[in-house]
Formats: sequence, C-alpha cells, structure tokens
Amino acid sequence: MSRALRAARLALALTGTVLGGRQAAAEPAPVHAPVVPFHPPMMQAPLPAPAPALPALPRAAPAEVPVLLPPPPRYLIEVLTFGPGGHPFTRFGHNAIRVVDRQARQDLVYNFGTFSIGGPDLIPDFLRGRLRYWLSVSPTMFTLQDYRSENRSIEAQGLALSPDAQAELARRLAENARPENRAYKYDYFRDNCSTRVRNVLDAVTGGALRVAGAPAATETLRGQALRMAADDVPFYLALSIVLGPQTDRPIDAWAEDFLPQMLQRTLRLTRIAEGNGPARPLVANERIIFAAKRPLPRAAPPRWGLRFFAAGVAVGLVFAGLGRLGRRRAVARVLFGLALTFAGVLVGFLGTFLLGAWLFTPHAVVYRNQNILLLAPFALALGVLGWGVAFGWAGAIRKAFFVTAAALGLAALSVVLKPLLAHQENGALIAFAVPLWLGMTLGTRALKTRAAPST
Repeated sequence: MSRALRAARLALALTGTVLGGRQAAAEPAPVHAPVVPFHPPMMQAPLPAPAPALPALPRAAPAEVPVLLPPPPRYLIEVLTFGPGGHPFTRFGHNAIRVVDRQARQDLVYNFGTFSIGGPDLIPDFLRGRLRYWLSVSPTMFTLQDYRSENRSIEAQGLALSPDAQAELARRLAENARPENRAYKYDYFRDNCSTRVRNVLDAVTGGALRVAGAPAATETLRGQALRMAADDVPFYLALSIVLGPQTDRPIDAWAEDFLPQMLQRTLRLTRIAEGNGPARPLVANERIIFAAKRPLPRAAPPRWGLRFFAAGVAVGLVFAGLGRLGRRRAVARVLFGLALTFAGVLVGFLGTFLLGAWLFTPHAVVYRNQNILLLAPFALALGVLGWGVAFGWAGAIRKAFFVTAAALGLAALSVVLKPLLAHQENGALIAFAVPLWLGMTLGTRALKTRAAPST
C-alpha cells in the first residue's frame, strides 16, 4: 500500500508541473487547496476492528427494604406429661411445667410431685391424711434423663400464652417454689401433682381450663383409677376394695384431671382469647420427646365380674370339698383348718382396716364402704378357730361354723340392701364373696357331723 501511495503522489506531482509550466507561461497559477492523502476506493484502509465486547456486569438487585422481625418472647412454656411406670406410685403417670427463660438463660422443670418415699412416717402420715408433697425445681435435661431411664414416655405440649401470662406463670411458680411455700397436703384425687399444674394454668388463663373441664366426665373417679391400675392385679384389687361410694358419683372433666393423661386432654380442648380477639387453642404444638417400650394405659376400666364370680365359685368349692372330705381324712381336715385360718386373717384384717379408715381417718373416699359387709371384721376370729378345726376340736368347729354363716349372712345382706344404699361399684367383689363364704360355711357344717377321721 505504501508503494502505491508514493506512485500516486509522484504522478500527481508530474501532472501539476506540466500544467503549471503551461499556465505559468500563459496565465498566473491558480491557488490550490492543500493536498491531503488520497486513497482509491479499493485501497481504503479498513476501519479499525471494533473492540471485543466486555462481559456484561450483573445488574445490581434493587435494594430490599429490611424486614424487622419481632424478637422471640422471653419465655417458652410447656406442659410435660410422663407416662406410667412400674411401681404403684408411678402407675398413674405424672406431669410438670417446663419454663425456658431466654433472658436469664434458664431451662427448668417445676415438679409438684416430690415427696420422701423412704421416710419412716410415710404410711402413718398417709393414713392420717398428713402426707406432705412439695414443688421442686430441676434442670430440664436431668429431668428428662430420669424418666428415660425409667422407660416412661415423655410428651410436651407447648402453650400459646401471651407474654404477660407467661411472665405471670413464671412468677407464680418461682414464688411457690420458695422453701416456705413449696409444701402442701397431698390428696390423691383433689390435690395432687396434676391438679396443681391444672390450677396454676387455670389462674393465668382467666379460668379457661375450668370452662374446658365443665362437660361431664367419661368415667367416675373409681373408673379412672381402676383403668390405670388394671395391669397390676394386686394393686387393682386393693383399689377395688378400699374405694367407697364417693368415688362412684358423677363428676365432670375438671375432676378427671387428677390424672395427667386427662389433663392433657383438657389442655387440648382449652381456648383462650385476648381482649376482643378471636379465641385460639391454648396448645400451640405437641411433640413426643421419648416413646416408652411399655403398653399404653387401657381406654376403659376392665369389666371382670364373671372372672371374679368364677374365682369365688372355684375357691368356695375347694373349701366345701375339703370340709366334706375332712370328715373322713385328717389331712383334708388339717388343710381345711389352715385355709380357714389364712382366709379369716386376710378377710378380717381387710374388713377391720376399712372400718378403721371410715371411723378414724380423714380419707372421705373410703367412708361408708359397703365392702365391710363382704369382708366381715369379725372373721379375724377364724385366725384362731382355724387351728382348732385343724386339730378336730368340736367346739372350734362349731364356733367356726357360726362365724362363717354370719359372714355369709352379711354378704347376702349387701345384695338385699344394694338398691337402698348409695351406689358403689362393687358387684365384682359381691360375685366373689358370696360363693366364697357359702363354700366355707358348707365346709364347716360338714365337719360338724363328721365321722371319726382316719388316715
């Protein structure tokens, strides 16, 4: 390109010189515009290549307006419900209140079910109605570990209390846990660990739990107690015997809350409201912390009337058979006398206990117990007379017959008076006691006319 440019310039210069000479000779030279580089159309210098495009920068997102979330509430409140255990004291479950204070960095469990199980005065205090329980406070972690180690289920219900109600609950619990305030007189049905939890929650919700507990109960106090104790037969029998007609009265759901499991249900049914706002559930969430490997409590108390009757007939037949056989065989008579001694001591002790509990203790749930008619206190006499029966003493046999016949008469009287007395759910015990006493009476009567025993 540089050579072509120089050649073009040279040709242009020669042409200008010739013409100019001619012009210079003929006329004055014209004024020319300044000479500028010239490029033929096909030899124009290419335009500079466009610069490579820079990668596009990400477009800045429009600035977001920060959303200011409210701080979490100071307190977290949960009701912890613990399932039944293996010991009779733990058969009915337990509950407590968990309070998490985020500001104080505390996570505590308030437990109204603390008592001294190893004290020498436990049984005497219970019989006199002076058993003392108290409110204890412990870290949540240790509490959960204890119940896990006992293979007892743990369930939590988070409560949707207002901040003011949460603060009031925390204040009440802390005040109640002070050494001078923590103890209370325990009552199995009316003032226990579960009713204390119920009462303090009812207070901070303005009576909302009391409203939820107003409907009629699904069971009586006896029914609920026997439902929870049914898998422990000796404990079930003990409750069946000692509970009197007061536990068979109609109650409401509020009274059923003596059981932690039933208070769980009441909490689910409770609604609370603030000001003029709509009512909302008290329970905001539920979770299972630990699932125990043990059967769940029964949904209803067992109906074992036929079983009790069959057992009474079987034992009565044994007594009647031994008595008849004892007329001829000393071994059978001795066995009959020993069985009579054992039965008399057991039945007489139970009847005496029921009578004493009615007359000398403040436990109203055992008052006017109609099982006294089935468990005659005077049957204690058989504890002595039975030995005489075993030895074949005629006087002892005759007196034992009168005792057993009188006990049979009282049992039959309980059946006759049943429609006239306060309702007591003891039909199963009647079905056991009547054939039992009948067999014992027939056995002693047979021995009265016995032949000379032989071996």
